[in-house]
Amino acid sequence: GVPVLGICYGMFTMAVQLGGQVEASDKREFGYAEVRAHGHTELFKGIQDFSTPEGHGMLKVWMSHGDKVTALPPGFKLMASTPSCPIAGMANEDRGYYAVQFHPEVTHTLQGAEILGRFVRGICGCAGDWIMGNYIEEAVARIREQVGDEEVILGLSGGVDSSVAAALIHRAIGDQLTCVFVDHGLLRLNEGD
Repeated sequence: GVPVLGICYGMFTMAVQLGGQVEASDKREFGYAEVRAHGHTELFKGIQDFSTPEGHGMLKVWMSHGDKVTALPPGFKLMASTPSCPIAGMANEDRGYYAVQFHPEVTHTLQGAEILGRFVRGICGCAGDWIMGNYIEEAVARIREQVGDEEVILGLSGGVDSSVAAALIHRAIGDQLTCVFVDHGLLRLNEGD
């Protein structure tokens, strides 16, 4: 019920779970590749690094895979290809499912930020108005509202997650918080001390 973007292994997972097929590739791709966009999907619409003499839109991307999708799931269409990876991107736009074999999240994929932005803002409809700098104040306010005048016990292992949770909760409710150290046996040597 929500848009999904599968990247690399995420594309394999999407293909297999939705009735497609993945096989080991006879040619592995690790590094720079040029991907041809197909199908005029919303994800790639108007995004390209260059055009071929035939007018095909091309993207300069970063690949890292040894397997490949060999059969599209029902309802999907081809979205991208390379000579050694005929299905380098696929989409079922009716369901909001998109998948790419390459890595848009790395700087080596020149239009990667544009592709991710298109997915997040255009396809998912996110406003992009969240600011990380406000997170602490927002979290503290939510904690205060949820806790009210109750007491809180926190199992604190000393790891990053529980330590950050303890710091935020303490900032929100002060002495209403009691932390109990839990040595789960997976800490580094002397870290519990």
